[in-house]
Order: sequence, then C-alpha cells, then structure tokens
Amino acid sequence: MEYQPDLKKITGNGGEIAELDAHGTGAAAGLEIGDIVVSVNGKRLRDAIDYRFYIADETVELEVLRGEESLFFEIEKDEDDDLGIEFSEPLFDRLRTCNNKCPFCFLTQMPKGLRKTLYLKDDDYRLGFLYGNFVTFTNLNEEDWQRIDEQRLSPQYISVHATDRAARAVLLGKVDVPDVIAQIKRLGDMGIQVHAQIVAMPDINDGALLHQSIRELASMYPIVRTIAVVPVGLTKYRFEGKRPQSIRTAIEIHEGPDWIDANWERQPLWDQAVKAEDLGFCSRLGAATDVPMRCYNAEEAGRVVDIIEVYQKHYITAHGTSLVYPSDEFYLLNGSEMPPAKRYDGMPQYSNGVGMTRDFLDEWTKHSKKLPLAMPQPTELAVLCATLIAPTLQGIVDRLNQVAQLHVKLVPVVNQFFGETVTVSGLLMGQDVVPVLKACGMSRALLPRVMFDHKGEKTIDNMTLADISQASGVTCVMAGEPDEVVRYIKALTRAEAKVRA
Repeated sequence: MEYQPDLKKITGNGGEIAELDAHGTGAAAGLEIGDIVVSVNGKRLRDAIDYRFYIADETVELEVLRGEESLFFEIEKDEDDDLGIEFSEPLFDRLRTCNNKCPFCFLTQMPKGLRKTLYLKDDDYRLGFLYGNFVTFTNLNEEDWQRIDEQRLSPQYISVHATDRAARAVLLGKVDVPDVIAQIKRLGDMGIQVHAQIVAMPDINDGALLHQSIRELASMYPIVRTIAVVPVGLTKYRFEGKRPQSIRTAIEIHEGPDWIDANWERQPLWDQAVKAEDLGFCSRLGAATDVPMRCYNAEEAGRVVDIIEVYQKHYITAHGTSLVYPSDEFYLLNGSEMPPAKRYDGMPQYSNGVGMTRDFLDEWTKHSKKLPLAMPQPTELAVLCATLIAPTLQGIVDRLNQVAQLHVKLVPVVNQFFGETVTVSGLLMGQDVVPVLKACGMSRALLPRVMFDHKGEKTIDNMTLADISQASGVTCVMAGEPDEVVRYIKALTRAEAKVRA
C-alpha cells in the first residue's frame, strides 16, 4: 500500500520526534524522543519538508515543546546534518484532502466497518513529493505554487487520466478542473519534473483520448519524465444495489451521507444547479457521464499494451527512453511476456506497479542460485498469492520444488471480500486468506508482503501476521522480495538440520 498518514499524529503543533540517532547532533544537543519541534530559526514548521529546508544551515535555533514547557536549542552543525531526527509523521499541520469525486475512487468501493484511515481521501502534493503518492493538483492555491518553486519540490506525481479538459472533468467527477497541461508547463518553468499517471477505463479514455493524452504529455518531455497507464479497479461494492452502473452513478456515491465528511474539501453536489458562466468551463457534463464502467478483459488489456508499445519505440528513438509504460497488470491480464528491464528505464514508477514483476523475476533468477540442494527432511510450504500473479509465480514454485525434500504448493486466493474482479495481492484480506490456509494442507506458508500496510503490520481488515497464523493453524511468514524467499528456505534448512541432529 502507498503511505497513509496517521491523523492522530498530525496536531498542527509541530513534528513529534519518533526516532533519534543516539550519536547524532540532535541527541548531543539534548533533544529527546517525544519532543515536538515547532519551529526552526523562527519559521513555524508545516511538515518534514519545511524542517529539511530550514535546517540546511550551519547555525539553527529550534523551538521545541516538551510536555507543557517550551525549550530553545541553538545548535552548530554542518549544513547537511539533519540532527539525526525522524518524525512520527511527515505532515505537521493538516492533511490536504481530496476535492474530487473520481468515479473509480477506491475509497468509495469499500463497505462500512473497516478502520477509519482507509476511508480518508488524501490528495496532498507533499505526500507526492515525499512518497510518490499520485495527486491531482486540483486543490493548490498560489501559496502552494510559490512553495513548490521556493523549495524545489521535485519531482511531482500527477494523476492526469486525460489531458482533454472536458474528459478530465468527467474522470475527476468535478464540474470544473484546472488545465493540467498549463500546470505541468508552469512546473517546468520552475525546474520541477513530473511523473504522470493515467487510470484507463475500457471504451472511455483508452482510445482516442489515450492517444491524445500520451502525445500531449510526451510533448512536454523532459518536464514529464514518465507516463504510467494503469487499469481501473472496481470492487463488487462499486455498484452494489445501484443502477445504472455508470460514471454518473459512481460520482453520485461521493455525495451520499456515508461519504460526505467534514474532513473533506467540500465541492458542490454534482446535480446542484449552477450557471455555466459562473464556472467558466463546464457546469454540467450531461451525457458524457452516462457511460457504463467495467474492468478490462484479456483482449482489451492486450490492445492497450499494443498502443503503448508503438509509442515506446518512437520515444526510445526520439529521447532514448520509453517514456510511457503500461502497468504490469495489463501484461498479466493479457498473458503477455514482461518486457526486459531496460525497457523500464530504471523503473521510476515502480511503486505504481510498473516493472515490479520484471524486477521480481530478474531478482529471482539471481537469488535462486543460492537455494540449497536439499532439505534435511521432508518439508512442506504453501505460497499464497492473488489470482493475477499466480501464473507468473508458478515458475518460482517449480524452481523451489527442485530442492530435494521440499514440497511447495502455489495457492491462489480468490478475493471474496472485494469480489473476483479484484485480482491483485495487495488487496487480499486476512479473512479470505485464513480459510484457504486451513484447506491447503500445509503447516507453513509464505504470504505476500503487499497485503499488509505501509509498516507491514496489518491487512486491510486489521489482521496481523500472528492473527492469521493463529486463526488458520498454519505458521505464516511474509516475504516481498526474492532474497527474502531464499533466506527463509535457507533458515528452514538450518532449523531442521538442528532438529534432526
């Protein structure tokens, strides 16, 4: 999962020190874990970005709140010394929430009863800079623009979806949207680079609109460094009990009492009467929203890959980079072979699912050479995953089964909670995994790291690794990378050798 903030830690009073290097300058000056850093050199801190920016000096004065007491620390240091501080949250003032009503918004595709933070609609450009979270740039004010320029907050990650302004209004579920092309050009004038994302939907923005978006974004290279195209994801809750299953219906879900929240950036209701001249662009999108939404099938996914690969060949010749990339899901849906690593140009959109599979396969080829030849005694292991990646992982399981006395079973898990259209491992629920583990007949299991949160602690339905192990009766460990899989097998080998001895 992408980074999700803990609102309880965002108080507006400064940044709480969560970790402190015992040998760092901050500890030597007397700072302590739990201190709240309020300002640096008289500049009140809005977030960790401000801290990094204002701390870049040889002499700094920190205002710190310790309990009810305000303390001041004057510290001499090297310019690049960050004092050895890590904050509990990167945002100190407030989270910038979303003012859009995207029809494919995943947050409105979840049932009630999950933990509160999963329903938080964040759209904060600072999280884009810090963690690569994609944001829409629809809620920036002039102060934000000046800050991006002053502090050189590059790169920025922008959800574009369509460069055509009317189409983008539909895809953001908003009666008016800023001109994203003009915004990106303004960033370029500041020297800020951009990574763009297009969430593609069948027969909506994957035809002529996709061609237009790719060409217009690519025309701004090297401001625009990469363009990722990812398929829409729809859960069974998207239109549960709702007809018709259209973009308009999906937008209107945002306006129900379950979703209007005081923490959101308020917007006029979709059907609220407004005059076109008041908004200056488009007040009512009408028939453009009466279009059905659905997921991609294998043939349609292949068509998107074909479109993008033509552009890749052109941009490799023109710029020496592929520039535009289908996410791994398109290849996996279509059953296509993953491109070689060089096609991904260093994988700058790795966390967006672009190149993860190729990287995993290449890393597996390297690390699998370190697997033992045999286990000391017969050993069984289940490898769990979601359905989309299962054919790819079968090759990894086949290699594991070449280790003598090691019997490994690949166990794909159908997502019962969100529905069978949700096929990625990152959205597996503990409650779906437990019964599958009980039925697999294995005493040990590897679970995908991506089904747990940013810290690797809890699934979407709040189950820990220990919870799943206890409920299923199967000893579970998590693994995210090939080297972790190999290390686990080697650790099993040593442990069983000791038992046998």
